[in-house]
Amino acid sequence: MTKAQGEQTVEALAARHRRGFTLEQPFYNDPAIFARDLEQIVSRQWLLVDHASRLGKAGDWVTFAVAGESIVLVRGRDGEIRGFFNVCRHRGSRICLTEEGNSRTLTCPYHAWVWNLEGQLQLARGMAADFDRDAWPLHACQVRVWHGLIFVNLAAEGDPEVLPFETLAADCEPYLAREDLGRTRIAARIAYPTHANWKLVLENFQECHHCAPSHPEYTAVHSYVTEEPRDPAGWWERHQSWQGARRAAGLHAEIAAPYDADPRQPHGGWYAPIRPGIDTLSRDGKPLAPLLGSHTAFDGVDTGICLGQFGFAHVCNDHAVLFRFTPRRVDLTDVELIWLVHEDAVEGRDYDRDRLTWLWDITTIEDTKIINDNQAGVNSSRYAPGPYVPAEAYAQAFIDWYVDRIGGQPPQARAATPPARDFRGNVVAAE
Repeated sequence: MTKAQGEQTVEALAARHRRGFTLEQPFYNDPAIFARDLEQIVSRQWLLVDHASRLGKAGDWVTFAVAGESIVLVRGRDGEIRGFFNVCRHRGSRICLTEEGNSRTLTCPYHAWVWNLEGQLQLARGMAADFDRDAWPLHACQVRVWHGLIFVNLAAEGDPEVLPFETLAADCEPYLAREDLGRTRIAARIAYPTHANWKLVLENFQECHHCAPSHPEYTAVHSYVTEEPRDPAGWWERHQSWQGARRAAGLHAEIAAPYDADPRQPHGGWYAPIRPGIDTLSRDGKPLAPLLGSHTAFDGVDTGICLGQFGFAHVCNDHAVLFRFTPRRVDLTDVELIWLVHEDAVEGRDYDRDRLTWLWDITTIEDTKIINDNQAGVNSSRYAPGPYVPAEAYAQAFIDWYVDRIGGQPPQARAATPPARDFRGNVVAAE
């Protein structure tokens, strides 16, 4: 299939997509559509990549592979973190060949051209003395560091279809204001390669209709999983009462539904009480690590933050978990989780790694199998789009957003007064 044929197919499929239903099969397994996903969507998103504590000193660098590119993130001698395309300006070789390291310079292993940590060419081996080194810096990509979280964007500066990072940060600020993730460090990171299209991975992550049958551990910890389906109206009334008490205590309590935000990059946040008598997301409900930021006591709240389609965070009073979803092939998605604890916390004294990672590790292992099975079924000749149920509101909203974006619909301004929603994404009556 040529690129032109693929684009016509995508537009035709998007035009006939039935709202409230999953996508047609090619969206999940056609390499041409996947290539368009990378070009039109992934490359224009602010992607959550890592935590700044991984680049603790000058010369520390890591590589990040996405959308057919390799990006080098490096901390300069001035303390700034920058991002460069991992491409030598001489003959195009990769420069950094491993996942991480520390170097005084960025030196191509092929012909030994040398750049400093700020991306300026220092030595062009074999070139004439009058060669203009200033004209050959490494190609930079956009990088932002916010609350210790590192984001990259592959698009050109000024692309109108890229959400200004300042908007994303300002809208999500209330959900991180008390945690001070800039003063945390990485306690654990685990990769879960998932052999499925990225859209199946994200549909699964954005709904909990599957939680009760598929995640007994998650269900045992979170009260809403079983209480909300049994009594939706009563549950929402109790949740509103809980929100009111939180506001009365002077705490932020609002729900910002991601798909009510700027469609260039959906983002937002929500709060949910975990379960009565539970401090944090642990097997026994007891603390996992020292309190973060300005917290002086546990409040038993799980804060969820959507930082775009490919990055999420769940934050408790004593730790945070970052979720990074990276499309690699049409049927392969890198899923990586990063656990953060207070920067002064010491493993074995202040936290136990297995206790810290227990809930989301076992849940993500279960999710990996579910999603792999989902892809296998979607590949069948008998697959046809199926209807979403109300509990899958965010998954449906994600697919609606995707169809608009991949089908060529221009970004629309956010609604002046978005509908009131519960934290699962369902539209509810205004308070």
